[in-house]
Amino acid sequence: MKNKQFLPWIILFLTLLGSIPIILHNKGYTSARIIGVLVVVSAIAALWFWRVNTRKKSPRKERVRLSVNDKHWLKEKISFYKRLKKSDQIIFEDRVGIFLADVIITEIGKEQTEKTTALYVASSAVIAFWGLPYFNYGNLREVLVYPSNFDMDNTLNKHGVVNGKVHHGGLMNNTMILSLPALVKGFQIDNDKKNVGIHEFAHLLDKSNGSIDGVPEYLGEEDKKIWTQLMKDAMDKINNDDSTIPAYGGTSEAEFFAVVTTYYKECPHLLKVKHRPLFEFLEAYFNDEKNKQ
Repeated sequence: MKNKQFLPWIILFLTLLGSIPIILHNKGYTSARIIGVLVVVSAIAALWFWRVNTRKKSPRKERVRLSVNDKHWLKEKISFYKRLKKSDQIIFEDRVGIFLADVIITEIGKEQTEKTTALYVASSAVIAFWGLPYFNYGNLREVLVYPSNFDMDNTLNKHGVVNGKVHHGGLMNNTMILSLPALVKGFQIDNDKKNVGIHEFAHLLDKSNGSIDGVPEYLGEEDKKIWTQLMKDAMDKINNDDSTIPAYGGTSEAEFFAVVTTYYKECPHLLKVKHRPLFEFLEAYFNDEKNKQ
């Protein structure tokens, strides 16, 4: 029997269930209630056992192996990768391969997603999480890549103003949407502190603790207080037109984290010069050995 490990649970469940009418017939109401509770508990325990057992038997998908041409493309198109030392480039390639194996990338309007599109998306993910546990992309299952910007209701529109979106809750909770032209542009201009791919994956990192509120995963209570104050001070400066951080970072705490993370990933030296406290906090956050355990 394929699932014979569950046979004891089935026998227990049927035995308990079958005993209830007999006990009620003999007016053992209290005993019947107790057995009813045991039936519910055993059913829950069986489901938990099944879930754990199934998860253990589900092997991780084999990572996609990048070709020589893929690696050459990364060096040509992804400045972050190009600046890495050789040993870190190998890690980057490995993480891109894992992402491509684990997350579906669907290019809307095409029968098959272009390899370059997939590499842009995967590179965005790896860069945003670089220094943290690279496998932790939460419950992300699919990235939809639209041929243009879109509306807030996710419909394509030639006048659409949205170029990236991470869903939080609802039927698309495990989905991200990116505009292809905006995604490509983010890597063509790599010193403007803007990159929609990195930006949206920064939102995903923010979402890892259950909410998109500008306070990311892996922060202790004291660090949360420090970060919250740094964020407030920096947003005040943005909104007073006294900052080099893009203005969109002043619209909300969630957008601030995504904007400043993109700034840090694209132009770390400039952030260090212009906003040293923010740089030092992010430098410690993305390079804390505790985060890699």
